[in-house]
Amino acid sequence: MSNQQVRISSVDMAAGILILWIMSFHAMNGSKVFGEVDARVALPFLTFSMPWFFYRSGQFFEVLSPRERLAKDTRKLLIPFILWTAIGYLVHLTMQAIDGTFTWQNCVVEPLRTFSIYGYIPSNVPVWFVLTLFFVRIFSNALLRWSVPPLVSAVVGIAIGFLAHLLNNPSIPFYVPNIAMGIAFFMLGRSLGRFEQNRYVCAACMAGYIVFLLLGCSIVGHHRNILLTGHYLLWPVFAYCGIVSFNNLCRWLDAFLNRRRIGVRPFTYLGARTMTLLVAHALVYMPVLHYSTLAPWPTVGVIFLGYVLFLGPLLWLKKS
Repeated sequence: MSNQQVRISSVDMAAGILILWIMSFHAMNGSKVFGEVDARVALPFLTFSMPWFFYRSGQFFEVLSPRERLAKDTRKLLIPFILWTAIGYLVHLTMQAIDGTFTWQNCVVEPLRTFSIYGYIPSNVPVWFVLTLFFVRIFSNALLRWSVPPLVSAVVGIAIGFLAHLLNNPSIPFYVPNIAMGIAFFMLGRSLGRFEQNRYVCAACMAGYIVFLLLGCSIVGHHRNILLTGHYLLWPVFAYCGIVSFNNLCRWLDAFLNRRRIGVRPFTYLGARTMTLLVAHALVYMPVLHYSTLAPWPTVGVIFLGYVLFLGPLLWLKKS
């Protein structure tokens, strides 16, 4: 989700792979293909996907005046958030009408309550990320202008997320810890991103990533700040090792494709359009999950067919 005018193909490749993973685990979790086990625990290889997007945003971030930063991020993030939230809300109202549950409680009270806690309005859950990223960028811009060291901000962000996890207080809206953890990964990208191609850093992160996979991962669901498995404070370590390893693998693969002059790169194509995929894919999986009477894996298949039929033309129209 880079805002660079000159795109970096290896970054787009990584983003394309990770957005497909996000779309996949939403479908698998909703269909309960692994029963009560979260897909991110059953298949932990790319569970650093949400931290990756914050990390990359920090890596390419430009500090601006408060007015410039607000104007730029309002245009690129806040307006799309409002637009796709409105579209999701229309889908929600349509589903309520179909179900015969079109009431003030279901159509107004519950959506507003959901927004106050989770940062989204049904039926477009993934847009929470866009609003969170907006505030992460605004707050991070202020912290950097105040010359707060990025690693200090990262540590404080992790501490806030960990404290919220310990308190487990339902009165704390989920966007408080997920913005704090977003700032943490954003600042890690800002401060450590330039070292990820260093051979020693790369080797250490790859070794750490493999050790986590072999001995047990630590995974936190970023949106709700829920510890899925392992230890909370090991989650940023696992995520950072995964991010660095993955970025280098994508960079090496991109270089290989360049040497072979291979121009057809579907992941890179999708990665350049991650915002559209992120904000629109719930409009496919949420209705399918709501109405499907199929078994879990066939339901996932229907969702992916819907992705192709709905999101494919949407991406084409976006390009046009």
